Amino acid sequence: MNTKDLIVEKTLKLILEKGTIDISISEIRNCTGLTTGGIYYYFSDKSEIFEAILQKYMVDYIKIDFDKIPLEGSSKEKIHDALLYILRHYINGVEIEGINENINYQSVIHLLTSTGYAHDEVNGIISQTGNDIRIFLTDLVEEGKRKNEIKKELSTENIVESLHNMYMGIQGFWITFTNEDTDLIFEKNFDMTWQAIECQ
Repeated sequence: MNTKDLIVEKTLKLILEKGTIDISISEIRNCTGLTTGGIYYYFSDKSEIFEAILQKYMVDYIKIDFDKIPLEGSSKEKIHDALLYILRHYINGVEIEGINENINYQSVIHLLTSTGYAHDEVNGIISQTGNDIRIFLTDLVEEGKRKNEIKKELSTENIVESLHNMYMGIQGFWITFTNEDTDLIFEKNFDMTWQAIECQ
């Protein structure tokens, strides 16, 4: 691992351990084993280190590789598995590769959100990801209608918005309530939503 990545990863780990983004250069120096000059060789100040953390662990992590989502079975199975995949993308953790350990994304969100969501690039990626999820779901819903598995009389746009809102609600619940069984909540909400849109 290169030194710049080491600084970013060790600083994130320190932030999570302390439970605050209020850390000093001397603390970063101690956790990385570098001199102050060694840190400033790669970053002009703490805010630049924080920007690098936001990029790697918020901006890059928010993005979803839709090609990796498994799509097999009925429309119900495809939509269910796609939404569960996207939800687990956030829940399963952020890997700090060089340190070789997973860090729960919930912890990262709690500590970085106040600054991160004010960050223009983060806002843009969140908005674009939401639009991409809607486009992805639109294709699945349209396919379900063609197969007579989803009610044709219902607006595709309304179905997609309902599915997306359900997913966002569960994600928000997970962020707020740390010890709840998110999979169980997802299954119950998905079943209710599917009953409203499926062809009888």
